[in-house]
Amino acid sequence: MPDIRFSADDGFDFAVRCLLTGVGYSMAEPGEVLRTASGIEPGDREGWFRAWTELGARCDVIGDRAARAGHDHSAADAYLRAANYRYAGFWYVLGSADPGRHLSAWRAHRTSLRNALTHWDQAAEPLSVAWQSSEMRGWLVRPAAGTGRGDRPLMVIHNGLGTPLSDTVMTGLSDASRRGWATLVFDGPGQGRMRFVEGVGPVDDWGRVGAAVLDVALAAGGIDERRIVAAGISDGGYLAALHAASDPRIAALVCDPGVLRPIDGVLGGLPDDLRDAWTSGGAAAVDAAAAGATDPDTAFAVAKAVEQWPSHTLGQVLERLKGWDLAPRLGELTVPTLVCDPDDAASFPGQSAELAAALGSRATRLTFTSDQGAGLDCEILAPRLRNQRVFDHLEEILGHPGPVPGAPR
Repeated sequence: MPDIRFSADDGFDFAVRCLLTGVGYSMAEPGEVLRTASGIEPGDREGWFRAWTELGARCDVIGDRAARAGHDHSAADAYLRAANYRYAGFWYVLGSADPGRHLSAWRAHRTSLRNALTHWDQAAEPLSVAWQSSEMRGWLVRPAAGTGRGDRPLMVIHNGLGTPLSDTVMTGLSDASRRGWATLVFDGPGQGRMRFVEGVGPVDDWGRVGAAVLDVALAAGGIDERRIVAAGISDGGYLAALHAASDPRIAALVCDPGVLRPIDGVLGGLPDDLRDAWTSGGAAAVDAAAAGATDPDTAFAVAKAVEQWPSHTLGQVLERLKGWDLAPRLGELTVPTLVCDPDDAASFPGQSAELAAALGSRATRLTFTSDQGAGLDCEILAPRLRNQRVFDHLEEILGHPGPVPGAPR
């Protein structure tokens, strides 16, 4: 991690870096971020939640005023900042003085995002996808009006389980639109609205999820069915790979990073004593250790580990994730696969290189370094570099989508 620090608290420091990643996408102002972060004491999760929630609310007010006056560009920018800031606060609400604000904080974040997309330059079409007794929701985003002729290539972005849809603006959506691509973003089981509103947890067979949302997107028309990319962010790299392995409509795969064993990401966020309990005694032992813990940091780590899994204990989550292993499916991954590999990533170290080696000639490994400012997980702080390299590669293997007259530069 770079020597410059934004907080003595490692978690807060990383979160500030995540927020600053949004500067180039109208999702953050450096001054707002740095001023707010400087007033939060290390370890004060209540202060963190309050400060970013209040900043998000101020940005929402700016967005509301701009929208009423017909200033759509200003409204979209303000609402995007609000969504980004509100989610930063939401991340720590389970460790705050009142975890009961969990759902209301998430709803406020999502309202900001919905308002932003309503006023955005690109046409964002809301989608609803039936899923068992509930529904998945998302957006199909097309390039700006007057964007040339013909059907467009499509990027289906599979977020990590705990990654907000607002992050997709930075991890593909905006750059795809500028280049003439369509983009599909959504909440699947265990993500966003499905988890927090519908109460639906993750599913083991994510390939069915990807196929279902793609069916609805293709029915909307305007998509070149020969050029569909599944792109996974964080542990979404595992989910996107499952989609690509089972859906013959996928022409290429992007994993940022490569994830073979999602359990490693959860274990990496736990204190040593809980990891040791899991290793030595399995689910019962780790649940007993978690139940006996009095340290608030441990309680918060457990709360985040089970956040996406309704009615699961920590041991039950780890038991489920123990069965999530991409290795048996690698033979089904026949499409060209781009594997992003930042050199200072903390969540799944070594797995990108492992996946690329296992796929052999089917994979291209894109290394990102700390010297480039791109070494952190998912190339945080270097999104333009990341997206430039990813989309240049995709256009080389799938073809250029064509000129996009009037697209923002």
